[in-house]
Parts: sequence; structure tokens; C-alpha cells
Amino acid sequence: MTFKFNIIPSRIAVACATVVLTAEVLASATATLNWTLSDGKVVTETQELRLFADGVALTVSRDKILSMGARELAVTPDFATAKKGEDGYWVMPNNTKGTYRLDNGRLFQNWSIYMPMFGMKTPRLTYCAIVTGMPYSFGIEVLAKNGIYTQSAVFLASKDIEFYEDIRIEYHFLEGDAADYSGIARCYRKYQLDRGAAIPLAEKAKDNPVLAYAVTNMEVRIRQAWKQAPSPVLEQVTRNEPPVKAVVPFDRVKDIVDECRRQGVGGAEFCLVGWNVGGHDGRFPQIFPVEPSLGGEEKLKECVRHAQCNGYQVTGHSSFRDCYMIADTWDSEYVVEKNPDGTLKRGKTAWSGGRLYTMCPQRAYERFCPKQCAEMKTLGFKGLFYVDVTTSRPLFPCPDVRHRLNNGQRAVWENNIMHELGETFGGAASEGAFDFCARTCESALTVQWAKPFDSPSSPMVDGYIPLWQLVYHGIIVSTPFRTMINCPANPDKRYALKLAEFGGRTTFYWHSWFVTGKPPSMGTWDLEATTDEKMRQGVAWMKEGFDEYAARSHLQFCFMDRHEKVTDGVFRTTYSNGERIVVNYNDTPATVGGVEIPSMSAKLVLAESKNNNNDQVQ
Repeated sequence: MTFKFNIIPSRIAVACATVVLTAEVLASATATLNWTLSDGKVVTETQELRLFADGVALTVSRDKILSMGARELAVTPDFATAKKGEDGYWVMPNNTKGTYRLDNGRLFQNWSIYMPMFGMKTPRLTYCAIVTGMPYSFGIEVLAKNGIYTQSAVFLASKDIEFYEDIRIEYHFLEGDAADYSGIARCYRKYQLDRGAAIPLAEKAKDNPVLAYAVTNMEVRIRQAWKQAPSPVLEQVTRNEPPVKAVVPFDRVKDIVDECRRQGVGGAEFCLVGWNVGGHDGRFPQIFPVEPSLGGEEKLKECVRHAQCNGYQVTGHSSFRDCYMIADTWDSEYVVEKNPDGTLKRGKTAWSGGRLYTMCPQRAYERFCPKQCAEMKTLGFKGLFYVDVTTSRPLFPCPDVRHRLNNGQRAVWENNIMHELGETFGGAASEGAFDFCARTCESALTVQWAKPFDSPSSPMVDGYIPLWQLVYHGIIVSTPFRTMINCPANPDKRYALKLAEFGGRTTFYWHSWFVTGKPPSMGTWDLEATTDEKMRQGVAWMKEGFDEYAARSHLQFCFMDRHEKVTDGVFRTTYSNGERIVVNYNDTPATVGGVEIPSMSAKLVLAESKNNNNDQVQ
């Protein structure tokens, strides 16, 4: 294969020389390693990259990392560079994309590394970088200096990060139609599928009707009960526990179900949030008894049966990460946040149950998960059982000598928890898009927390692309942006169009507003069951969402193969079955490939449509 790419002698290039990328040139490709030592001194060295089937790879041994005693290692290959004004872009695993516009600027991400991959497209080459060694402990830097751009993987060492294996990065080079961000995503998807780290939904659902139903129907979350959040009482015990606010009792859930049938909502998976003692985040890891102010256990079972008899699935919400002292199962032994002498670190974060602590996932599984899954199964839950927080935060190690875990080991135990949920209830769901549970998690409530139509927070970023969805559509269902929840209730209809463009699962949240003194993260529109009139309006929005999702929900069993801007305000998303979603954000109609797309609308174009591959817009 032949490429054009850039060779530079150091991390910051002064020129971009074009050469033909042959096997001989690949074999001589290098990376600059910038070590920042504990005293602040910077040591720079060059390391040759190893040739493999479709690219080159870098390995830095664990022994060398430890011997250097560095607090940071930045890895910059000689081809990861571009000049201001050149065609192309860089992409990050949190769906951000930027072109080469600036003379100077810096973007560093070490929190939202949802996938251990990133990439660049330049006039010389396109690559997909995959971190295969130490994939849970790095950040990504895009640097513009004097008009020269570079992209680097940055590994950080601290008391909370252990280098437990060699650092390894694969750089896959892409050609032809694959040389764009869709191809970058497909490259990583193939890597995940080939090694068994992800399984297509179509394969999982073959003998799992519960999963098949969930994937092709919208999610409807109902927050039923909670205590004030953040809590005014940090160290809660039963005698000083704040009162539980019971907003949607089990009988009221039945009313919502009946109204859904009356208005013709043909399918939905209801997830009950705050059914447990103390309501949402009330006493985790304690979940029983069922919150009495909602009606208690028998009323819950009756509610579940009622929904199921009307053709809906019902599942639950719990947590195997958050924990509170008020739990009758409280034991500091399973808490992660500890000082070197074993005493608890008392953080400032407070939630409904008081001061928030984190459980070690090994202890969460060994002490609670199988037992609680068996107990919750008796309530009648079936569906994608939702475990809070797990996939919305990066991994971090557990330091307790009795169950010490590095990030790689932690990922194993988090997957054990998700697997248990899936085996018990038919599937597993969590809050975010971190993909260390890609094999065992079938639904992500939120991929990106940003608002898609606001200006990005960094001037380096041009906007958002569905990079994560190009990898995981057909593997994990998702809501692309937090503010797309309750989409039909949002007067800004661009959000509904973006949901279709990014292939999102339609999701509703009743009583999403509950945090005191904090603006709602899901937008200033909500569904409420406090009056019959508000309940009927909420269900009417659900019916609108059901109708829209029903037309395209079959695509959840397909991979998203390509996303592209056809022209200003018009985008096309192509799926592995040949079907396309074309979205027109303009105030005037557009014709794409002979198909008219009305203004401010999305249209499903079937694979057999003539001129389906025509990019022309009229």
C-alpha cells in the first residue's frame, strides 16, 4: 500500500514534508517521547516504531517507565502533524473534531476519554490511533504552535495511577473511502469486535426477546422518590434522615401506563428510579425494603405486572458504585476513598443519602451484586437494568490492601457486575459512554453532556461528530446528548433532528429536575405526573417520540457506517443495511440523490431507492 505522510524530527514540526509511505519508510517511522521527571526536568528521546499489517506500533516497557520515575510521558509520532490552513482535521473520543485554523492553542483531555482511540486526517495521511496497553490511564493533547499542529497521547503518573503493564499504541493508516472520521471509527470498531470486547446487538438479541424489545422501543425513566439533593445532612443515620419526597407512587405509575395505552403508545421500556428505600440514592448499597411511601413491595409488584400486561417492559435502577453511611450494610471495608493509614477520606460531595463514597467493584460484586440481583428479580423486573454512574466516570484504582485493584483489574470487576445484571434481567444499562464495559452494557443513557448547538468550550474545537456512534451503533443504544432527553417537549426542534442524525434511542425522563440550586442537566423541559393534565401532556410527548422512533428503531441492529455533511445544514448517516437518514436543518427543502427532504426534518431513505449514493443536493 502507498500513502503520503509527514516525517518530522521532533514533537513540534517546523515544516511538513511530503513523502511516499512505503514499507521502508514505515519501518523508519519514529515517535518523540517527552518525559517530564518528578523534579520537572524534561527528557526527550526518539523511538522507532514497529511495522505491522496496516500501520506502526509503539511500545514502552513498564520497566523503563518505572525506572524513569516520570510524572508524565507524552508520545508524539513524527507523522501526527499538520499546518494551519491545510485540509483535514483531528478527532477525539468524546465526539469533538477540529480543523487546522489557529496559530496557537492547546486542548488537553484526560477525563472524557470514552474510548482509548483518536485520530488525524491530513493531506498526507489519515490514521486511527488505538491505545492497547494502559488504555485507561492516558490523556490526549492537540497542540497548535506557530501554525503547526501535533496530536499526542499523554500518560500521567501519580499516587492514584499505577503503571501495571507496558504502554502500547497502534497507529492504523487508512486509505481511499476509509480515510476520514467514519473510517477511523470503523477501524476501532473492528478492533473491538475482533478481540471480543464488543458483541453486536443483533447477535445478542437472537435468543433474547427482552433485549430485542428494549432496543426497538424507547426508554421511559420515572423518578419516583428522593430526599433533598445535595443533602443538608452529611452523616445520615436513621434518626436524622431527611424526609423522602414520594412524587410518583406505584399506583401513579399505573395511571401513566393506562394513559399510554389510551394515547396509543405502542411500546416502551419503563425504568423505575428511586423505588428503593430512601428513594433515588437514598441508602445505597442498601436497597430493601421497597420505599414504603410509594406503596411498598406488593404495590411495586402489582405495578410491574400491570405494565407488563399492557405490553410494556419494566426494569429498575440501582447502583453498585455509590454508597452511604446510612445503609444497614455499611462497612468502610469496601470503600475506595482511603488514606494511606486506612482511614476514610471525607470528600465534600453529598447526594441524597449524605456524604458520598465509592465502593470497590470487587467488593460490590462479592458482597452485593448476585444476591441483590436475585432479590430484585422477584419484583418482576425484566429489561435493561440500569446501574448508575458506572460508565459515566473514568476508571480509577482501589488502594485497599485487602482488595487492591489497578484499572485493568477494575474493568474486569465492573464487567462482572454488568454481566450479572444482563444474565438476571435480560440486559444491562448505565449512565455514560466509557467503553470498558462495551461487551456487557447494551445501553448508555448519555454519550455527550454538552449542548450540541452551543459554541464548544474550547476554541480548538469546531463541533461534534458521531464518532462514538460510528463505533458503537448496533452494539450499544444511546442518547447522543444529555439535552436530547424529553426531546419532543423541547421547543427547539433541532434537538429531535440531531437525535435522528446521531442514531439515538428516544428517551424520556419523568421528574428529571430534582437537584436543589442546580440547573437541570437535561434541559429546562420536563415531564410531570403531579396533575392529570400534566400527565396527559407528558404522555402526548411520549406518543410523538414513539412514532418517530418506531420508523427507525430497526436500525439499532445495524452498524452506523458513515456520517457526512452533504452541504450546509444537510447531513447524511448511512447504515450497514444500506439505509440512510438524511437530516435537513435549513428553512428550505433540499433534494439529496433525487429524494426531497423537507425543511427542518429528517427522512429515512430505503436502500432500494434510486440514486441513493448520489451526493448531489438540489
